[in-house]
Amino acid sequence: MNVHTERGGRRSRNSQQNRAARKRKKQQRSGTRQHREFRPDFDAESLVFAGIEFAFGPSANTESLRRTVGQLAELDNSGSAAALLDRASQMLDASVDHAFASGWQPVELVHAVRREFGARTARLTVAAIGAHASRTSAHKSAPEPWREQLDELNIGPDDAPARGRLSAWRAAENAEPTDTWTAILSLLGFCSYLIPMTPLLATPPNWVTGAAASRPAKHGPEPKVLSRIRGLLAKAEATTFAEEAATLSAKAQDLMTRYAIDSAVVDADAHTSLSDQVVTRRLLVDNPYPEAKVQLLNCVADSNSVRVLWHQRFGLVSMVGMPIDLDLCEMLFTSLLVQASHALREAGGDRVKRSPSFRRSFLLAFATRIGERLAIAREQAGRDASSQYGKELVPIMAERIEAVGSVFEKQFPSIVTTSHSVTNAHGWQTGRVAAELADLSGGRERIAE
Repeated sequence: MNVHTERGGRRSRNSQQNRAARKRKKQQRSGTRQHREFRPDFDAESLVFAGIEFAFGPSANTESLRRTVGQLAELDNSGSAAALLDRASQMLDASVDHAFASGWQPVELVHAVRREFGARTARLTVAAIGAHASRTSAHKSAPEPWREQLDELNIGPDDAPARGRLSAWRAAENAEPTDTWTAILSLLGFCSYLIPMTPLLATPPNWVTGAAASRPAKHGPEPKVLSRIRGLLAKAEATTFAEEAATLSAKAQDLMTRYAIDSAVVDADAHTSLSDQVVTRRLLVDNPYPEAKVQLLNCVADSNSVRVLWHQRFGLVSMVGMPIDLDLCEMLFTSLLVQASHALREAGGDRVKRSPSFRRSFLLAFATRIGERLAIAREQAGRDASSQYGKELVPIMAERIEAVGSVFEKQFPSIVTTSHSVTNAHGWQTGRVAAELADLSGGRERIAE
């Protein structure tokens, strides 16, 4: 039960921290930084930088962070709130700019912040993204998927200034000044040390302004087979009867593989560059038991010629593959995740089965057995396709796998394999039984009818 994660993530973060620390020391020597002891003339920017360093720098010090937050709260209460919020708004906007320039997207940033700091700081992140969206005219200029993410975060196209959004967030939270400034410093520090991600959309400086950019992107009609798969998967997810799921054929992966193989043959006939067709997508992975969910995704990906990397700290997964393979992988993973949740609820409600170790082991076993079933179905589909296409199929599929692997290794040159141990034998056995009953098709064998 292994998944790929990034190697040296901590080392990379420390390198960024060291550079930031050297920059702050240079500021100190040039007189732009004050002594860290609180004085009435202590400027807000120095306090904010100090708080970031104490919280996230190479010499992180929780006590020093608390002291800095206390100093900010004291300044806040002394009548300096407006000046403090103005400077904080500017720094938050710059931090969001930095995150987006580093390849992060709105929903990803909010998701990662929520995992790290909780709901209050996540709401602050939404406010900061809203201010950034107003300044950059994102609702008119950003790519359509970016605007969809803003809608998902309930960020409307108003022109509220950054300080106004920050003030509105503060009023809505109705929190103590110390809690307010802890959240602000946490977000600033978090953005300062974010790892770069592969850009999936144009970054704000590259957006096209004007009315043409505000029109939704035009997409061709979805292949009929995918539309039918979606509808059938929805029916499979809705059933509460394990027996019904058990009667559905495991030919699901067979059909998915045949569909992908047919697409590969068409692409080969068109003589297009395979590497240019490989794309990257990212999925959000929620708690609880994210390692088990990533294991399930990894099993599905292995059977659909997709490579997966888990950004463990941030709760994100990068998927690299051909668009059709990614579509099929996402659909099947989503369906199986719903089925796993249903099966876990059906497993019973006694104290043993409600324990975290049982649930985690259950989900890991479910993922492992699903992977075994998918591998068998894929192998059968490959044999059937070979009888149709002959020896030409082997180099076609090998070239696609090589193209995906080449792009993946270029994006992620340093990775490690993470193993997950099982601590509850009962949960493991129950999870494997549930996986035997899982529907791998949602009735997809009826697609051809």
